[in-house]
Amino acid sequence: MSFKLKWSNQAGQNSFRGFLTSSPGLNRFFAWWWEGLKHCIPQSLQKSLWREKIKIILLPQGEGLRIIRNQKGQKEELGFYDGIQHWDKALLGDSYQLIFRLFSTQTLTKSIELPLAAEENLRQVLAFEMERHTPFNANQVYYDYTIINRHTSREKKIVVGLALVPREILTQWLTKLEKWDLQPERVDVIGTQYEGKVNLLPLEFRSSKTLTLQSKTIFALGGLSFLLIVAALLLPLWQERSVVIKLMAETAAAHLQANRIITIRDQADEAVENSEFLATQKEQAPIIIDLLYELTHLFPDSIWIHQFTINKDQIDIQGEAQEASALITLLENTPYFEQVQFRSPVTTNQVTNRDRFHITARLLLPKATS
Repeated sequence: MSFKLKWSNQAGQNSFRGFLTSSPGLNRFFAWWWEGLKHCIPQSLQKSLWREKIKIILLPQGEGLRIIRNQKGQKEELGFYDGIQHWDKALLGDSYQLIFRLFSTQTLTKSIELPLAAEENLRQVLAFEMERHTPFNANQVYYDYTIINRHTSREKKIVVGLALVPREILTQWLTKLEKWDLQPERVDVIGTQYEGKVNLLPLEFRSSKTLTLQSKTIFALGGLSFLLIVAALLLPLWQERSVVIKLMAETAAAHLQANRIITIRDQADEAVENSEFLATQKEQAPIIIDLLYELTHLFPDSIWIHQFTINKDQIDIQGEAQEASALITLLENTPYFEQVQFRSPVTTNQVTNRDRFHITARLLLPKATS
């Protein structure tokens, strides 16, 4: 096989290609975007820009390759090559894509069900789950995946088709292909649902072809489309700029006026609340004169009061009486007190021969009227 294939090894293109390859979601977006762009271009121009490549299928056989040309679904066997005999490059055609296709016996394929949220970092999740679902870890294989199904209702699951090949097997073949100046753009599995849907080719073996006039035209059209979209979005905003500025000024003035109204309303609410609080306190506070009048007539004339304290709804009385225990009953029988009790034990004054007492009680405050 005497032909040479030219491949671009520019660092910038490799980095860009690696970025796209590691971002399947981005790939799907660009595929959708290019498809939409094609519908905006006349058919005659489409034919010159998007010429269909001839697929050259490389199938491993023994120590060599079976080479098959696939053009618009028509397959033609070109022969066997093992790096020794001469091969006519003209048989491949002008524009072709090399695909190295492994057999299912050389690979492992499996369907895996994962949470739908795993799709955002699916490649990393598959690497982490590799040992659970296969006999290998992620460092022992080259792998890729395709999404088979999504269950977005209750299960929130995603069914992923995983395809992998041991690194040793694929590296041997890729080294041999590189020696023969054959560098495939894709590696997949023949005769399975993964054929044409996965790419097991490692990133370090991938490279982009030198940009042609066709690809430059596509990028130019893409850039022009982007600029037109940006212009379509920004032009109405620029035309309405004065209106927006005027509305912003009016909104700021209205906001300031609203803040003033809110401040006045809050002050009024606070004044009403304070007045209601004072009225409530007045209604709940016992009438001291009535209370003293009641106690004056309630207690016998022989009682001595040393200290009389009222603190909110609590009353505290200290003094001496002929029989202190009788005072508890007297206080409980009035409508003013409840929870009447001695705060400390009753003692006897040896000089006056009277009981020293210290009584506490809870005042029954009148209920506030609404």
